[in-house]
Amino acid sequence: MCDVAEYQALRAAGQSIVAMLNRGFADHPEAVADNLQAFLASSNELKTLKTNTGQTITQPAVSVYCYRVSVDRETRPGWSAVGSMDGIPRLPIRMHLLLAAWAENAEAELQWLGLAAQILESHPILTGVQLLPIDQGGTPFSPWQPGDAVQLVTDDLALESMSEAFQALTTEFRLTLPYIARVICLEGPVEPGRERVALVAGRVDRIGT
Repeated sequence: MCDVAEYQALRAAGQSIVAMLNRGFADHPEAVADNLQAFLASSNELKTLKTNTGQTITQPAVSVYCYRVSVDRETRPGWSAVGSMDGIPRLPIRMHLLLAAWAENAEAELQWLGLAAQILESHPILTGVQLLPIDQGGTPFSPWQPGDAVQLVTDDLALESMSEAFQALTTEFRLTLPYIARVICLEGPVEPGRERVALVAGRVDRIGT
């Protein structure tokens, strides 16, 4: 196990969600025929409808935009207890996502947003090989621990909050579907001589370094 901070897990989670959507699109002939693609969007891309390299985003597409990250308060006490035992800091994180469809007309946008929702509801938990590694200087690196899982659930976002988000982006309001990806645990480096500890069903297990 690589003894570096697992801060890359947020990046890897975003890429894993996009990859899952694209695998789902590949199973639907209509999406394949239209070359529907999901992509992880930045705020600049949502403003300009262009990639960071200046290319216009090809439509149809489904964007996955992480507009907020927050601490998961439900699991924070348990992970704090584990950290107090082995001295390794852990921070459970939630990613707040907005999914939007981009197409030539409203009917197509509703169609592709509906397909994205169907895929996420059919595969609400990412685990194992579904949690992708990242490319670190040409070398694959996985920030995930054995048994890690990311759950995707719909979010209840008030219209006012969503409107404020688009106002902050200085872009026109778009139809979006809010989701939460939970729980991504950011873990500090393993100190020499320390044992890695896992919290399993309320029980603390030592799994080695």
